[in-house]
Amino acid sequence: MAKVAVMGSGNGSQAMAADLTLKGHEVSIYETAEFASGTNAKYVFDHKQIRLEGRAGDGIAQVACVTTDIAEAVKGAEVIFLPLPAFSHDYYAALLADVVENGQIIVLTPGNLGSLIFKKAFADKGVTADVIFCETATLNYDARILEPGYVYVYDRNYEIKCGVLPAGKSQEVYKTLEKYYGEFIPCEDVLACGLHSLNPCLHIPGCIMNAGRIERSKGNFYLYEEGITPTVADVMEVLDAERGALVKVLGYDLMTVAMELAEGREPRTIWEEVNGCKTLEFIKGPTSLRNRYFTEDIPYGLVAWSDLGKMLNVPTPLIDAFIEIGSIIIDQKPRETGRTLAKMGIEGMSLDELKKYLGH
Repeated sequence: MAKVAVMGSGNGSQAMAADLTLKGHEVSIYETAEFASGTNAKYVFDHKQIRLEGRAGDGIAQVACVTTDIAEAVKGAEVIFLPLPAFSHDYYAALLADVVENGQIIVLTPGNLGSLIFKKAFADKGVTADVIFCETATLNYDARILEPGYVYVYDRNYEIKCGVLPAGKSQEVYKTLEKYYGEFIPCEDVLACGLHSLNPCLHIPGCIMNAGRIERSKGNFYLYEEGITPTVADVMEVLDAERGALVKVLGYDLMTVAMELAEGREPRTIWEEVNGCKTLEFIKGPTSLRNRYFTEDIPYGLVAWSDLGKMLNVPTPLIDAFIEIGSIIIDQKPRETGRTLAKMGIEGMSLDELKKYLGH
């Protein structure tokens, strides 16, 4: 049995904490005092108990520790998991910098290049502990808290792309992570993994091009079934091609959106893969234009890709256009608030310098 820490008490965090507990690991949950008093978190704090059902298995997990003390949560933990949105990474990087221990692995699920945010934050704070950063391309669980103390996993995501920082320590990290999740697909490094976080390609065209439908639908908009038409799919192909050009310039193996959807089959077009797909057909899209499909995928996905394109001289006109349109929709300046190269600590690097920074 190994000790791990799980940050947060939302859908993914509770699913992960319950699943790992039921697998025999000692789990600590950390939540901020601000959110610990919320209805769903308070039950877990009071009872240290989570009922898990669905595709990750069924059972009642008695969690070892639930706390608002970050030092208590991470003390002695082999791995610190963050199944959290990208906008939380800056906060947790600053918080964990003061309490991490030698040999710990910090895993962002998903990362969206957040591992680079952590590396820079730790360097800026003068952290001397030998800590390894790791990120995945997507969440391990598609889960929802249905009532306090009860989380249901609708789907369990296997064979998830995963990158390690520094890249030279990848093998030892994967060996450790196999104790918890044995299905990771190794990436060349965290940048390769971040460029394969495909949510911006899967979400942004269908959401922005259906903004009016989302506003009028009152929660009854089905993103893939009605939002991804042949024309929208054509736009997705172009967006994915711009991302693919970045991947190729950096020398990584490319998995296209169509390849991801094909799940090992010979890929067809995005439209052919989406149209009539049973696993996508009944997935509802955003209920508002303030949904994370907009507020996360634009500033923390598209902005990073666009900045990389400028640095590497790879044109990204469609990505740039969606950022500009999206900035109006979400009423933000994503090029200021989002995941820029400066915030990730890689601004102005040559390709060789970038590879060295990533730990090759």
